[in-house]
Amino acid sequence: MQQQAYPSAEAICQQLLAKNPKDFNARHLLGVIKMHAGNALSACKELKRASELPVADRFRAQALNNLALALKQRSKFSDALQVQEQAVALLPDEHAFHINRVYLLEVLESWQTILDSLEQQSWLNEVDELQCLLARTERHTGKIEQAQRRIAQVLTRESDHPEALGEFCLLQSLSGATVQAEKLGSLTIDELESVADYLAEEGYLESALPLYRRLLELDPEHAAARHMVDAATGQVANHAPEQYVRGLYDTHAAQFEQQLVDRLGYRAPTLLTDALAELLPQHLSRVADLGCGSGLLGRNLKQQFSIDHLSGCDLSSGMLDEARRQGGYDQLEQANLLDWLNQQQALQLACATDVLIYIGDLGPIMQSVHKALAPEGIFAFTVEAADQDLELAPTGRYRHSEAHLRQRATQAGLELLSSSAFPLRKEQGKMQTGLMAFCRKPA
Repeated sequence: MQQQAYPSAEAICQQLLAKNPKDFNARHLLGVIKMHAGNALSACKELKRASELPVADRFRAQALNNLALALKQRSKFSDALQVQEQAVALLPDEHAFHINRVYLLEVLESWQTILDSLEQQSWLNEVDELQCLLARTERHTGKIEQAQRRIAQVLTRESDHPEALGEFCLLQSLSGATVQAEKLGSLTIDELESVADYLAEEGYLESALPLYRRLLELDPEHAAARHMVDAATGQVANHAPEQYVRGLYDTHAAQFEQQLVDRLGYRAPTLLTDALAELLPQHLSRVADLGCGSGLLGRNLKQQFSIDHLSGCDLSSGMLDEARRQGGYDQLEQANLLDWLNQQQALQLACATDVLIYIGDLGPIMQSVHKALAPEGIFAFTVEAADQDLELAPTGRYRHSEAHLRQRATQAGLELLSSSAFPLRKEQGKMQTGLMAFCRKPA
């Protein structure tokens, strides 16, 4: 398992369980292997069975803790918290269990409960990895001065901590102080961008604007800064700059799934796959994952369907490395979406989750998809929902209306089968509405 040879590790556990189905160690480890391999649904089943075996409390607690992690992978955060609290009750002195519980409470935005936990478990205040989380908790509960003191302590130890600097600037803004870009002059361009992005992602683009403008002074060709200034000032381009998208995902590749799935409640790949199961046969020939990222969608598709050839493309080499590590694809390529699509043919299914949010007018994409699909092929995708035809949000992401999807699909010769609203991801504490759409190329 440590060598990531998951099929071999699983086979050993299955041999042991064939001799003794009540072997706790084999059952527990099988669940952990499946979780590491990305099969969270099967992991949950095995870990639940392990937790129900007649073993000492400390072993049951370990199984429950891992079950909570597997449920978290499936975005079942409330269920995960309930199971995590069972593990804590069985083994109250295990610090890791309490830390995992705090992370779940953050995802659920149970800020007051986190504060209550600090009173009961004061040692949490000393855990380095929790300091920014705890400062966010204090900010969300109105304890601005306490949050400032906490962040000041973090910056005393690590003066260039990007997340702490971002929280510091945000707290300054909330206190009525203007964020002065020149006061962050000791930061590198990458660190300054990270601070600006933190402010923007937390919903304070106006406070981030001086930092993005400072970035443009330092580097007039800085694509990300230009894009975010455009977003702040209402300038809508055809698409986000490739350098911006590539840099964004290269920077966050290692933490991408934890951030998007765990903290922001992102379930588009799972929901899209579930919907496709009602629309397509179980066996598929050629499938393309557009903007595949770390492979979240690809892994879901491989679990649901038997696929002859699954290919994926992405701008970010860091994300592609993650996808290769997780496995499941027959071919992965670093490429521009349109260029790559124009090389594909006879696709039975083309998918795109959380990638069209970086493209404005979807007309060219629809046309390329039409050429790449086989007759009766399906194009399944998600976008952020817009009230108007097309919007560039302060987050730097595009939003599209159903009318835009329908018009561009029809113009490209595709039939829009359905378009429905669904909870896409959390944004500044509120769930962002997405549109899940399915188009078909007529026979």
